[in-house]
Amino acid sequence: YCYVRHPYLTYFTWMLDRKLPAPACPVLPVDKFFWRKIFDRDPASVILSDKLNAKQIASDLCPDIKLPQTLWVGKRFEDIPPKLLAGDVVVKSTHGSGFFHIIRSGNYDRREMIARTRKWLQTDYSRYCGEWNYRGVERKLFVEEFLKHADGRPVSLEAKVYVFGATALYSFCFRDRLTNRARQSFYDAQGNAHPYTQYLHYPVSFDPAPACHDRLLQTAQRLAAGRDHVRVDLYEIDGDIYFSEFTFHSIGGKLGSAVQREFPDINNIWDLRLTWFLTQPQPGWRGAYANWLKSRLNRIRESAD
Repeated sequence: YCYVRHPYLTYFTWMLDRKLPAPACPVLPVDKFFWRKIFDRDPASVILSDKLNAKQIASDLCPDIKLPQTLWVGKRFEDIPPKLLAGDVVVKSTHGSGFFHIIRSGNYDRREMIARTRKWLQTDYSRYCGEWNYRGVERKLFVEEFLKHADGRPVSLEAKVYVFGATALYSFCFRDRLTNRARQSFYDAQGNAHPYTQYLHYPVSFDPAPACHDRLLQTAQRLAAGRDHVRVDLYEIDGDIYFSEFTFHSIGGKLGSAVQREFPDINNIWDLRLTWFLTQPQPGWRGAYANWLKSRLNRIRESAD
């Protein structure tokens, strides 16, 4: 069923390890990403994938977290008040990944920005890598404050924290990303640096974990709210933690097999029994399949324990 109904997604997943995914009873991370894209159509993930809605939800879940100020919301770059674009700001879209542009000191090409933002809004990001959750997000533009330290430096620490249930298992930290000293590090929950190929196109560093690493993981766990898996993106600025966004299929799910080599226990820590598909009644054959899968996963968990 999965291979026939979702040939592109099957091919995309096959390309990761040159083997077909096993979605019937997924055990490995790459299979779980594949399975979630097909079966776990949680309506809440659509809301959390909307970058504007996510900010409000993060504030409700974690009242002490800081949020970048939203300065404007609309559907056309041409409608943004020129005064807003005269300084340092970030122009973003509510859907997809990578749809943002940083404007520094009011320097931007208006024609280019109009063309770029129109392309953002015309793009159905859900067609890429099977990330269906972006399909239901209303496509808008918004202008957000550009985060800085008190001394005027751009934000120097960004963390992408991967949470499974109640466990923040690992994080990618990016330092000085907007400078020529940009670098990235990969840490486990204890703050130990691990070797890893480049997540983004920055040099890999084995710098000690930032002093706020525990706080970042604890904040991410609060925001993940017991979901089976979500990536929580955060910033740290002068002792304050800022929320950025939620991501359900990091890099389209490409991290699965690579991370498993560093964390063999991820197969047990990532518990699909927490998913919407297995916690909510499902109609027809999906209901029968959900009951069978829960039974299989229970037996697997019992044998692992």
